[in-house]
Amino acid sequence: MTTTEQRTPPVVASHIPLIVVGIVVLLFGLGPPLTKLVSAPPMVGATMRFLISTPVLIAIYVARGGRVNRALLRTTFWPGLAFGTNMLFVFATLNEVTVSVLSTVVANQPAVLLLLAGPIFGERPTLRHALWTMGGVAGAALVILGAGAEVRATFTGVLLAIGAFATFTVYWILTRIARTGTDVDPIGWMAGVNLWSLVAAIPPVVMWTSWSGWREFGGRDWLWIVLIALLTGALGHVLMSWAHAYVEAARSSLYMLGMHVMAVGLAWPIHGESLTLVQVLGGVIVLVSVAMVIRIPVRMSST
Repeated sequence: MTTTEQRTPPVVASHIPLIVVGIVVLLFGLGPPLTKLVSAPPMVGATMRFLISTPVLIAIYVARGGRVNRALLRTTFWPGLAFGTNMLFVFATLNEVTVSVLSTVVANQPAVLLLLAGPIFGERPTLRHALWTMGGVAGAALVILGAGAEVRATFTGVLLAIGAFATFTVYWILTRIARTGTDVDPIGWMAGVNLWSLVAAIPPVVMWTSWSGWREFGGRDWLWIVLIALLTGALGHVLMSWAHAYVEAARSSLYMLGMHVMAVGLAWPIHGESLTLVQVLGGVIVLVSVAMVIRIPVRMSST
């Protein structure tokens, strides 16, 4: 069986993919609080993340009998470049805007995927699905902007945030397509994606990061980057790539709004950032919206 052979994913109990997505939400939610603990420059931290996660994923994939061959590299080329470019956009954006602005732009992904789900995946969201998705996006905005922190943005920063949003959406769609249409092992998939992401990150780091920036990386930064690389970067994305074969793109993207709720909640004990009533209200709206979408029956187009 080749790496890209057309196939149908194995049948699993309907609740298992939802449990997996819930674990992913927790792991992705850990990302921002842990990233904030890293003292080294963001570009250095992003490169170190890929330098750690890539060999680990490749080693696990090979140990399980997989091969990093041309088929895998060809399949993961564009998603990997999209994911790596997304990381560069994210870090460049944060030099121009506050985290809340970037998060608010990215939180619109479920609404965009709702429009793209039909033409690309044959998914037919219902009116209730659309309304609850809009509610979830609004709730996420409340969670992100409800902290009352100063909002800072430049025109360049907004354009970069849109670039981050677009590249992650492309990565999300390509991963969903690969997991539903080809025989790509989730671990092998993320090994290839991380490899190409590292390739995408190296040129900008070489051009724009001085040696002094690399010397700032050390001490506890190693602990935080290893946790980010292995938990959020490796385990989280491997589980999500597996779930893509069972959860429609428009739904899975909405479920991921829960990571904003999780990130804000974890920032409280980790960084001492207090929660406001508006954020709590937004979190409730997100969770209710996700719960209601889970209850809505799936409809697929006949073509």
